Amino acid sequence: MSDYGYNSENNTVGALKQKQESDRLLLKAETVIGYMATVSFLVLLFTASFIEMPVWTSILLTAIGVILLIAGVIFAIEIEQKAGYYECENCHHKYVPKYKSVLFAMHIGRTRYMKCPKCNQKSWQKKVISK
Repeated sequence: MSDYGYNSENNTVGALKQKQESDRLLLKAETVIGYMATVSFLVLLFTASFIEMPVWTSILLTAIGVILLIAGVIFAIEIEQKAGYYECENCHHKYVPKYKSVLFAMHIGRTRYMKCPKCNQKSWQKKVISK
């Protein structure tokens, strides 16, 4: 019986470490997706602006750039919402917010100004990996 408890505890710790590592990788992927979407948008926009071509081609390149940027932002915000937790500055409650909250919150990097579901206070909440 003691072996069962020991193995159960080891499995739990292992699963927690594995989740933390996968969250770290997801957050790195989010950064890469964000940069790639931004760079592709800028390259297409500058190409459409500064190279002589028909107007329809210019509009098409700009539209493709905007679509790539929007898709990149949507995926990056989804990763930001799901990976890790946000920690309330006031009560130190750690939680996963709703997609809408992350999307519309003011932010500086991975710190967002959101309302905590536990204490209902708005504060700057930092992204943390572990609970």
